[in-house]
Amino acid sequence: MQTLPRRSLLMLASSLILVGSVFGLRISSPARADVGVRPILPGGSSLKPDEETPIQMAAETIVMNVRPATEADNAAVELNPEAYGLQFQPVWFSAIAEVEADFTMQNPTSDPVSLTAWFPLASALENVGWELNPDEIVPRLESFQVAVDGTPLDYTVSELPNPKGQDKPPLPWASFPVAFPAGRETNIHVRYVLPLHQAVKGSELALYYIFQTGAGWAGPIGQAELIVNLPYPASAETLAGMPSGSFNLPYFISNSQAGLPPGAVLEGDQARWTWVDLEPGPKDDFSIWLMDPGKYQELETARTAAQANPQDGQAWLNLASIYRSLATMGHSIPSIFSASYLEPGLAAYRKAAGLLPEHPTPHAGLALLTLAPYMRAKDAPPEVIQSVQDELKTARDLEAKNPSLAEEAGHPSWMVEDMLNIYSLNDATATAEAAFWAAEQATQTAAVAGPQTSVPGTALAQAPTRTATPTPSKTTQPKPAPSQTLAPPTTMLQQTLLQTGFGLTYCIILAGGIVFLVIVGYLALRRRPRR
Repeated sequence: MQTLPRRSLLMLASSLILVGSVFGLRISSPARADVGVRPILPGGSSLKPDEETPIQMAAETIVMNVRPATEADNAAVELNPEAYGLQFQPVWFSAIAEVEADFTMQNPTSDPVSLTAWFPLASALENVGWELNPDEIVPRLESFQVAVDGTPLDYTVSELPNPKGQDKPPLPWASFPVAFPAGRETNIHVRYVLPLHQAVKGSELALYYIFQTGAGWAGPIGQAELIVNLPYPASAETLAGMPSGSFNLPYFISNSQAGLPPGAVLEGDQARWTWVDLEPGPKDDFSIWLMDPGKYQELETARTAAQANPQDGQAWLNLASIYRSLATMGHSIPSIFSASYLEPGLAAYRKAAGLLPEHPTPHAGLALLTLAPYMRAKDAPPEVIQSVQDELKTARDLEAKNPSLAEEAGHPSWMVEDMLNIYSLNDATATAEAAFWAAEQATQTAAVAGPQTSVPGTALAQAPTRTATPTPSKTTQPKPAPSQTLAPPTTMLQQTLLQTGFGLTYCIILAGGIVFLVIVGYLALRRRPRR
């Protein structure tokens, strides 16, 4: 029997190892939560009556205490961490909100009224992308507590039909009976813990509260007050509004900044809003962006270090890097906090460049931040492009002179080259990378949008009825069929890439390895001696 030459065998074996390594690294590793499918986390909501009633909601006061999450907070919702690549992370969510809400209910009639009140334990928004979590239970609150006039009550959990169709998993609701004495006020107090959603391609956290569930009570809500206590000062540096249309579950995309909801009062570490005679509808639901508490702590530590040692170039470089991470998101697109952190970032890079004249990173960072404001519209003036190219050249030259610094550089010159390549793309010269980025954004927005109301992301589940059959809250939900009401999905390849964390670079490596293997095998067979 003829055998392949030793050299061909070595080449073939090397190719197999290369391809096997790529497959092993990408397929065996769990999907990362920041690029793959995310859990559809519940939000805050108002109470809902189960029927038409004369009972009025005289006042509603919601206090949300935001803090960094701990490992114990992983139990805030029932979740399958393997579905999201969280099983190897000790803390699944970067921050949580401890919520306490008081509802002052008024019975204006001369007769006592008894009814069942309901509270959603899972997100019931219309534009939830349920098809993105087909094998997962619906993540639900596990820390809900309720008391009436100071007396704790037990509650029943019922799985009710999903408003997006019978092929979607049922949604859990907590229900409890309440007796309202004639002509008197009754206080209903609820407590629960909410993990906060992280933005796609950013570190911002989304906090929302659904007022429209309270629309079933008689008349308007006399006064509604929402108080958010933060682990840092409440200001434009830490809070931002959420533009209409970006409120999508489980994908929040912080592409642009909107003003905070009207009436915001910012004092110290607190932000609060008050509404009078509120008749809650979809447009009244509340949502804001918060800075990640861990990110704020990093920023404060870096600021303190730079202020304490103003001649320490590395301290300024570290601070500049944090400013850049806050001012930009994926592909150097400006973040919602860009207005607060872009200019300080540029100043910190310039300071670092002066103190570290041989270091390439400050110049690469200057190039990245200088071009960032123009990455969406692609309208940078010629002098800006020239400045970016000059900083890139300086970074390249310093990397060549100082290889050790280049190895540890946080922003190497190739990142600037990639950004310039992305910037230069247009409709006529779009490449596979640009197409993939567009498909990724489309998948994370349109694919989860579903049918929209006048204000996207605000339609609630159908009203609960007395005929709902209670089932245990731990019951695993059936796997839903593919949605028939959502926007057409992207290709199977794009969906696989998004859910497994495949990036374009890895796809190119994989494809190149396979092509190389085929070529080597072909050449080896060509050189095989004939009988």
